[in-house]
Amino acid sequence: MKSISIALKENVGRLNNLSLPHHIKRLQIALTVILLGTMVYADEAPLPLTITTWNIEHLGTLGRGFGGGYGGFGQGSIPEDNEPLPLRSDAELKSIANFIENTLKSDIVAFQEVGITGIRNGRSLSKPLDKIIEHLNRNGAKWVYFMPQVHETPPPDSEDNIFLGYLWNQNRIHLITIFEMSVPNPYMGGPELFKRTPLVGYFEAIGKDGLPQNDFVLVNVHFASGQGYDENHLIAMTLIETMLTKNLAKYAVAESDLIILGDLNDNPTQVKADGSPKYSPAMHQHMQFKGYIDLVTPDMKTTRMNNNLDSLIDHIMVNKSAQIELASTNATIYKPGGKNGDHTLYGQWRRTFSDHFPISFKLQIETDSDVDFF
Repeated sequence: MKSISIALKENVGRLNNLSLPHHIKRLQIALTVILLGTMVYADEAPLPLTITTWNIEHLGTLGRGFGGGYGGFGQGSIPEDNEPLPLRSDAELKSIANFIENTLKSDIVAFQEVGITGIRNGRSLSKPLDKIIEHLNRNGAKWVYFMPQVHETPPPDSEDNIFLGYLWNQNRIHLITIFEMSVPNPYMGGPELFKRTPLVGYFEAIGKDGLPQNDFVLVNVHFASGQGYDENHLIAMTLIETMLTKNLAKYAVAESDLIILGDLNDNPTQVKADGSPKYSPAMHQHMQFKGYIDLVTPDMKTTRMNNNLDSLIDHIMVNKSAQIELASTNATIYKPGGKNGDHTLYGQWRRTFSDHFPISFKLQIETDSDVDFF
């Protein structure tokens, strides 16, 4: 196919060779430029998808601010405070919606720590997410969310009422199927492996013409709290990586683009005073051996507002097949105050948003090239 610039030169050349009044030639050349400019716009590739992982810290449940750190409460809080943070107000939920839409510019968000506040027709509901969607959809967007099914609504102060969930814009992404992984859940290396069952979402991008394009699998995870449980995290990740294909096969899915993301509570970069690793890097080494890359890099320093700002525990693992679809191998982390963050802003930011910083990456939208179903 000829490039637009070559086509433009050829058409202008033909017009200059015609025996026409000068002003007619000028008009026809101008119309040609406008027409080919329209073709350039039509041929532009759609903007890549922006996929975000974000531990949003007890959305819709009590206990926000627990664990200290910037803007928290209790021992080690900065500044000192003994009062838990309240549930988000409607104004704060509107701020979160605007943040997702205008700052993160996300097309899909994999959330951790969302509370279930009700059930309707078997579907788990979140009043805060309902409010966020109400704001997101005010201008014709079509945002929806999904959370795992439960038999009854958990109490708002229950420690177990923090679930995984997906929020996505149906104008840009189509959900094919979604399910909780079937994985063994013994106590190993400390706590149980999966207090929050991994949530698998199989999605496909939507092109500018409204037709489906490339698809991909996301596995949203939230491993056991406590960075010292590194053996527990290694076993949990190994089970996910080895059992994911079998879990997808239950739904006749053969998709090869696989991305595991979320709050892994695992920090391979933190070191002791003598410079030796504080925690085992075995989980990350294992995933690297299996062909995955982690889009979260050491230069980000922290993904959470702990006291020392050295808690790099949220990660995005991308397998070899999905790496081909990446618009960039660099993820971006949002920190209040700019790229490196301004810790003087963290406490106030946490009151509305979270103690974790959202991390985003981009996938190209292009024609699907792999096998999807058996």
